[in-house]
Amino acid sequence: MLGINGSFLSSPTTFTCAFWLDDELDQSIHIERLDAPGLNLGRLWEIDRLIESMEEGRCDFSAGIDRLEIISSSPAHYSIFSHALCWPLTGAAFAALLSSNSLNSIAAAVISLLLFAITHFTSKAPHWRPILPILAAFLAGASAMVLSAAGMFIDPLFVILSSIIIFIPGLSLTVALTEISTSHLISGSSRLVDAAMTMLKLFFGALSGVAVVSFFVSPAPSTLWSLPPLPDWRIWPALAVLSLGLCIAFNIPGRKIPWGLLAGAIAFGAARLGETHFGMYAGMFIGALAIGLFSNLFARITRGPGSILMTLGIILLVPGSRIYSLLNHWVSGEDILPHISGGKALIGFIALIAGLLFSNALLPARKSL
Repeated sequence: MLGINGSFLSSPTTFTCAFWLDDELDQSIHIERLDAPGLNLGRLWEIDRLIESMEEGRCDFSAGIDRLEIISSSPAHYSIFSHALCWPLTGAAFAALLSSNSLNSIAAAVISLLLFAITHFTSKAPHWRPILPILAAFLAGASAMVLSAAGMFIDPLFVILSSIIIFIPGLSLTVALTEISTSHLISGSSRLVDAAMTMLKLFFGALSGVAVVSFFVSPAPSTLWSLPPLPDWRIWPALAVLSLGLCIAFNIPGRKIPWGLLAGAIAFGAARLGETHFGMYAGMFIGALAIGLFSNLFARITRGPGSILMTLGIILLVPGSRIYSLLNHWVSGEDILPHISGGKALIGFIALIAGLLFSNALLPARKSL
């Protein structure tokens, strides 16, 4: 298009590019420091369409630059009310997915709404961003312990996990270890360190909140609030609500939400089927393999970014929450998730990565997005 050769190196926080005309040794090099990326998957989808139109000649370079500026400054696809609704829905659905205790879901929804309010107000102050995970986890831990001390029949540790599920970098951990295993060491190591620090911030905040309330408030002598358990058929409705909440949280365009719901159903259904017949580790492997194959097939057929669907599916396999459970198991010896100890969580995480690697080997993606 411009007759200029280029080479690019990208990591989560830096972007390096080199340009030259005829002599490869005569290069102009530029290095840009970037902020840690968020998960605005809707914007990623629009950028992919722009790149494709430029490659096919339907959009020239100057128009592409103008369009990129419009995409970068465009508002979210959903209103603030929609985002305020998706947070409690996500927390409640995650709790219902893994626990039949209806009060766990109610407590997770209330705390998630509180965390959304904190996140929304602190988003206008960049200096609060580094401590937001600590603050959110602290409030989640303190609130869960207060509700438990008031006689609410809940599992405080599980409620904390459910309410901060949006903060847990399960996808970043998965992508980091996948990149490291495929020799993309710089990008993988950067993502791994960033995800590990986020996990430690969340764990420190939650532990602090639990400790502070436990120091000042005595536990209730008996259970004062209890509700009947959720029915067994809750699993698939909870999965649909959780997938919908994640689509809104990640700014997926409304017309693409059905694809997101289908990706979640494939990942969770395949993992559950594999776990039923072959055990937890095989379930994680089969779930990751299924969503990886589906994402790559989607990218081949529609020429869209398959990584978006893979993101939604991988998050539903809950790798980050299993690592959070691992940290809690190391410190307190207690397991948050049912039947998930620290060692099992770590091996399950490796099985998930293996499933993604095999999916890319069996059906390679045609594009990096």
